[in-house]
Amino acid sequence: MKRLIALFLPLFTCLAAMDCATAGNAAGQDGFEIKVKLANYPDSLNHELYLGYYNWSAQYISDTAVYNPKTRTYLFKGDKAKDGGMYMLITGDRQYVDFIFDQYQHIEIETSYPDMFSNISFRNSPENDDYQAFAAVGKKDFQAINTLQTEYKEAETAADEARKEELHEQINQLYKKIELDRENFARTHPDNLMAAIFNAQKEVEVPDAPESIPDSLKRNWQYEYYKNHYFDNFDLCDERLLRTPLLYQRVKSFQEKVLYMQSPDSIKYAWERVIEKARCADSHSEIFKFLVWYPVDAYQRSEIIGQDAIWVYLAKKYYLGGDAFWASASIVENFRKRIERVEPLLIGNRPAEFYCPDTTIDNAHPNWVSVFSSPRRYSVVIFWSTTCGHCKTAMPQWHKLYMEEKDRLDFEVFAICKDFDVPAWKKYIREHDLEGWYNLNGKESNLDYNDAWDIVTTPTVYVIDREKRIVTKKIDPQYLKDFILNWQGVHYPNEKFPLE
Repeated sequence: MKRLIALFLPLFTCLAAMDCATAGNAAGQDGFEIKVKLANYPDSLNHELYLGYYNWSAQYISDTAVYNPKTRTYLFKGDKAKDGGMYMLITGDRQYVDFIFDQYQHIEIETSYPDMFSNISFRNSPENDDYQAFAAVGKKDFQAINTLQTEYKEAETAADEARKEELHEQINQLYKKIELDRENFARTHPDNLMAAIFNAQKEVEVPDAPESIPDSLKRNWQYEYYKNHYFDNFDLCDERLLRTPLLYQRVKSFQEKVLYMQSPDSIKYAWERVIEKARCADSHSEIFKFLVWYPVDAYQRSEIIGQDAIWVYLAKKYYLGGDAFWASASIVENFRKRIERVEPLLIGNRPAEFYCPDTTIDNAHPNWVSVFSSPRRYSVVIFWSTTCGHCKTAMPQWHKLYMEEKDRLDFEVFAICKDFDVPAWKKYIREHDLEGWYNLNGKESNLDYNDAWDIVTTPTVYVIDREKRIVTKKIDPQYLKDFILNWQGVHYPNEKFPLE
């Protein structure tokens, strides 16, 4: 879809980065009505014109215009007012132009095809008129910046340092002017949607760390401040911002950049603080809904070890806690069942103990072994199959690591094969030299470990400590040694370790 940006030109040039009723109509009329006159629109497009809108991360078409061949105008009309936000006129060849549709819902738009941006004008829409006047000034400022940036590159090529410094200062001054103009617009037009957008775009001003903070921790203090105040300028109770691209961009950046590689505890509490900011007068806030849904969905799909604790925490609080007004009873029940299965397997928790026969002992009375039976500092519990392609690669690697490092790293392996053909399995173990550790017959067990340990695929790996609590999972053999050394140093710094 080709984008013809109208109102967002000065707005998004500097970015670093559901259909409900709206209250009120500034014109005092019911419903909505948008009359459009689109000059030079080719007949080959069959007079197709659509009304689109933003919602979270996507754009949708909500209405199709009725064409009047006598007046060559298009009419969008409905008995119910639209939610305030950024809307779009979309042509039959999927070009579009943005406009504000908020308090004034009986408006007229005039423009021409194909450059709808340059020729757009409004009637009965002070919101768009005010912003257009502002945007015209901003456009000139950005054009001046582009010219100065071209001159800067020329000065850079010529190694003219004095000229570079002069141009750099001029560019900075123009950016400061643009920012000041936005602040003035927001102050003088507080009800305009663009005022909310400008405020939301403001970066957090991070102060210097207090003198009492050690120098080595000052940057961390500033990061924590930035994280905790990231949405200070963003009005999470303004539902109109959901119907702009800005909210999704801000939330996505928060997850991927601000919270990147933080601990699960840090991440889940950071999300909780943001979500609580969206508890507004309307108990059915759409922004609140998306702020809950987004991290729960994202961290359910995360492949980073330990991040399942984030979605479990948030889903328990908001879905099981009764705040998810959008979720049906069956969805809530599915969350409850899934949490009951996953929560005991979060890092730090103790999973259910189970026993399987030890297949290395071939007699009439098999020796049943508990996966908790090893006295070693760590136990690696591997669920695998002889027919699993990944297992065929991983199991020899695990066995090699075990034979070389089991004493130095002080760990035991319980290899639980899920195959039902026990004789073929024993043959596979002998032929591939997978003996020496505990080979347990997963065909038999005192409980359903597939359910208790959430075994969906093979291989599935858990590492538990001497207290039989999970310290990591889904880990590959080449990373175990480094993990154990790091874990040991953090969690048991005063305990003697075999490698020391």
